[in-house]
Amino acid sequence: MTSQKDDRSSLTDTPVSTKLKLASLWTALMFLYIYADYFRLMTPGKLEKMMELKTPMGPTTPELLIIFSSILIVPALMIFLSVFLKPLFNKWLNITIALLYAAISILIIVSGMGDAWQTFFVLFNGIELLVLGIILYQAWTWPRN
Repeated sequence: MTSQKDDRSSLTDTPVSTKLKLASLWTALMFLYIYADYFRLMTPGKLEKMMELKTPMGPTTPELLIIFSSILIVPALMIFLSVFLKPLFNKWLNITIALLYAAISILIIVSGMGDAWQTFFVLFNGIELLVLGIILYQAWTWPRN
C-alpha cells in the first residue's frame, strides 16, 4: 500500500533539450535587460536626459539608436535561433554571443561602480552575468550522440 502511495505522489522529471534550456535562458536575459532599463528610468535626471536626447554615449543620433537597437535585437533573436539552428552552429553561436554580452555586462558593472543610484543596475548586470555563464556552460557541455 505504501509503494502505491509513493508512486502516485512522485513526479516525473522529464529531460529538457539543450535548445529549450538555451532559449529559456535567453528569454530570462531579455526580461532582465528590459526591467533594468525600466527601473533605470526612475533614477534622478534620467528622463530629463532622455528628453534632451542625451545618452551615456553622447547625443542621440540615428546611428546610436541603431547600435542600441542591435544590442537588444541579438539576444531577442537568440531565443528563436537557439531552438531552430542545427546543434553545432547553435553551440558556437551561443558561446560567441554569450561571451560578447558578458564583456558588455562587465563594462557596465565597472562603469556603474561607486554611484549609489546605479547599485541596482550593477545587481542586474551581475545576475545577467550569471545567466550568461549558464548559457556558456549549457552550450559548451552540449550532449553528443
